Amino acid sequence: MITLKKVLAYKTFYVIRNHNYAVAQQICEQLINLQVKCLELTFTIPNVEQLIKFFRYKYPATLVGAGTVLTLDQAIRATEAGAQFLVGPVFNQAVSDYCHQNNLLYIPGAMTLQEVSNIVNAKWEIIKIFPATAFKLNFIQTIKIFFPTKVYMASGGINLTNYEEATRLGYDLIAVGAFITGDVNSKGLDLEKLKIFETIVNQ
Repeated sequence: MITLKKVLAYKTFYVIRNHNYAVAQQICEQLINLQVKCLELTFTIPNVEQLIKFFRYKYPATLVGAGTVLTLDQAIRATEAGAQFLVGPVFNQAVSDYCHQNNLLYIPGAMTLQEVSNIVNAKWEIIKIFPATAFKLNFIQTIKIFFPTKVYMASGGINLTNYEEATRLGYDLIAVGAFITGDVNSKGLDLEKLKIFETIVNQ
């Protein structure tokens, strides 16, 4: 199992959601060539399991996981392909049980205190607040009053203008997607924004 300490060292998860397999592969290759170390390949990519397997084999030093995991079937397929972590937009009890049974890292999503509480009760350490910009980013400070020891990931709407605010307010991890890796119909990576973002993250 990927340890919490190792995940925290990465700080940023790059989320790829493209509807075109070849474009998704190209984006991942570019990210890795630019020294990005953590990729979240979502189930919006056709045959995403093949892509996970490909990058796990070709780049063993890169952390590769599956995103938009909504069902137990997806969790099993992603794990069999070699995914090192599973991320969901919401909490799924069957996926949670499967990950505990198989010693896998599961990062479920929440956007209310009740949903966060459900994840805490299921004994998961990392909670994805999604979409993080649905409310003011300082919502994280309210959550931390009740669950101060957990690790929080901001996902959905994080970009160059609000990344520093998100980290200052208390987010431990950041998931970045559309503004760098593009939406589902993107033709490629925004290299200029990536370089600016990486400079900010690593300063």
